[in-house]
Amino acid sequence: MQITIIGTGYVGIVAAVCLAKLGHNVTAMDRESVIQSLQSNKAHVWEPGLQELLTECNEEGNLHFDADMASATANADALLIAVGTPTRADGHTDLSQIENVLEQLKQSGNCPPLVIVKSTVPVGTCDELEANLHGAGLRADVVFNPEFLRQGSAINDFMYPDRIVFGCQSRHSEIMLRQIYQGIDAPIQVCDRRSAELIKYASNTFLAMKISFANMMADLCEGYGADIRQVMKGVGTDRRIGPHFLQAGVGYGGSCFSKDLQSLLTSGKVIGRSLPLLEATAQINDQRIPQLVVKLISLWENPNGKRLGVLGISFKPNTNDVRDAPFLTLLKLCQHHRIDVHAYDPVVQQVAFEGVTVADSPYEMAAHSDAIILMTEWPQFVELDWVRMVQLMRQSILLDGRNVLSDEVVAQLMELDGVTYVPVGRPVEQSVEQRVY
Repeated sequence: MQITIIGTGYVGIVAAVCLAKLGHNVTAMDRESVIQSLQSNKAHVWEPGLQELLTECNEEGNLHFDADMASATANADALLIAVGTPTRADGHTDLSQIENVLEQLKQSGNCPPLVIVKSTVPVGTCDELEANLHGAGLRADVVFNPEFLRQGSAINDFMYPDRIVFGCQSRHSEIMLRQIYQGIDAPIQVCDRRSAELIKYASNTFLAMKISFANMMADLCEGYGADIRQVMKGVGTDRRIGPHFLQAGVGYGGSCFSKDLQSLLTSGKVIGRSLPLLEATAQINDQRIPQLVVKLISLWENPNGKRLGVLGISFKPNTNDVRDAPFLTLLKLCQHHRIDVHAYDPVVQQVAFEGVTVADSPYEMAAHSDAIILMTEWPQFVELDWVRMVQLMRQSILLDGRNVLSDEVVAQLMELDGVTYVPVGRPVEQSVEQRVY
């Protein structure tokens, strides 16, 4: 099948290479500078396995790139929209990029018979998009096919998903969608467009809610001297709940959870529905970094001029995405308190914001630091020589914002003079992991 994809961000480029891998003839469209990079076989986002699959598809010859709507859609059977839908200052979703695609389709006078919306959009958006296309004389079925990709494992999630959701209004569009996904073995749920649009929001906000629940319980554990790791293990082994997204830490970040939660809250207000559970989820998350900074400052007599080392800039491991990363909130608060920030990230080597020095290695970052905060749970951070790290520091204060250091490493550090270790939701003295027999 001939498929055109509009937008080559994290979702669009992964969809492009994966659909090409499935045997479709794919054309990806974006602005000229991005297209030139992709035509040169250079992935412009960092995702495990992406560069290799991009190279493979380019060599096979069934992945193409174009910056012009008319030529990109000329022979397409389906158009997949994967453009950004950020949140506006007023809480509503910014649909300007979707609207821009609509205008380009109108100007070209050509539209494939099937339009697949991958972008996360408010309920009813696909209905409006189809009505606008039909009003312009462009006969196309618009469907909503949400993505459930996790950055860092997006290719695997696309090829081996838990489920695939088709939000469509006709049997013909369902048949075409099944042809597109032929070769992927996963349960398929077919429903109306509005339900599919809400499935996407409900999925992301539920995951955010689990994270905030774990963080709320972590605060309680700190007050009672319990261990959040053991509490969440006991909760997560219940098959009705599951262990995923129950790790306490510095809070969620990235381009999805906060954005989608805010959009859903705003959508509820539009129709006069309050969503207090989501309000609490956001409030708990918003408190995580400020609480961490309060802990940090309490360990210093005066934060002014102190040097803070931060391990991890991206919002999660295995990605270079810094959008809405907890690190950014930390940086703003540090600037307010005149704290000098030095950071290290295995993938994020350059940043477009002021007030931070990016180090070439974690040991360079640690040198002369008055404290270190572990922000992102990159696996390589666990393998560091932590004795060397604290010996390089001016003050040996370590805040483990992700609870990733093993009990053995912590016990080793606590034997050194002057080391202060601050985990999340547990007392330091519980250094022996309890096991379930």
